[in-house]
Amino acid sequence: MKTRSTDLALYILLVVMSVCMPLKAAEFQIRKSHFERIDACFIIYDMKSQQILAVYGEERCKQRYVACSTFKMPLAVMAFDSGILKDENSLFRWDGIKRSNEAWNQDCTAASWMKNSVVWYSQRITPLLGKARLQSYLKAFNYGNQDISAGLTGAWLTDGKVGSDAGKGRLKISAFEQLEFLKSFWTDRLPVSADAIEKTKRITFIETSPNGFTLHGKTGSGYLDDLKSDLGWFIGHIQGNAREYLVVTAITRDEKGADARYPGMAAREITKAILLDNHIW
Repeated sequence: MKTRSTDLALYILLVVMSVCMPLKAAEFQIRKSHFERIDACFIIYDMKSQQILAVYGEERCKQRYVACSTFKMPLAVMAFDSGILKDENSLFRWDGIKRSNEAWNQDCTAASWMKNSVVWYSQRITPLLGKARLQSYLKAFNYGNQDISAGLTGAWLTDGKVGSDAGKGRLKISAFEQLEFLKSFWTDRLPVSADAIEKTKRITFIETSPNGFTLHGKTGSGYLDDLKSDLGWFIGHIQGNAREYLVVTAITRDEKGADARYPGMAAREITKAILLDNHIW
């Protein structure tokens, strides 16, 4: 005869198994409600099985869009590898120019650069790298279309609605290509020092979930060419309970469908909601 303690033990065992057991592709669920009024792409890759677990919007995932601030992740690798940045405390002084994001109007370290997605910090690094070295890294990383013809301070950015100082970006990448970069980064296959990889991992840490999953990654936000729709990215790595995944989310929203969040933040929250649905958070 079953006792209450036996039932409780069985329940706990089932919960633990649901969290710790790796998902199979057929089991992964993506609710369309996460993408209402949004043109979207989502990819999740299982690092253990080395297979794509699920894809939403496959054709959208093949299309290249401006990298926006997701470019800060490979740029950090370049900066640490070349010695331009020494560690997470490497400091650039604020130039005194007031910008729309208050977090940008102060001195900035490598850690706060990544956390607050500070555009001007990136624009200090790229001229120090120089065109030839930046182009060489992009080729070595096989990063998107490798096009920096829009200039060293704006190639990865889109025009904004309120006074862009960057110019129109041409450095574009697809969601599948973002995944390939993440795979190379997280399996130490980029042709850079191990130290550069480790320091980049440190500054791209975002948070730990209630169930012990650690999330690293980077958002990106911008606009499409007509400025009537915005563009959001999230590229990330999640690990915990003997499971490890890479995720890429890309969204475009028209003005009527957009909420108050930056599109990159919206992409990140959608990613977390999908992971939660599948007990990976």
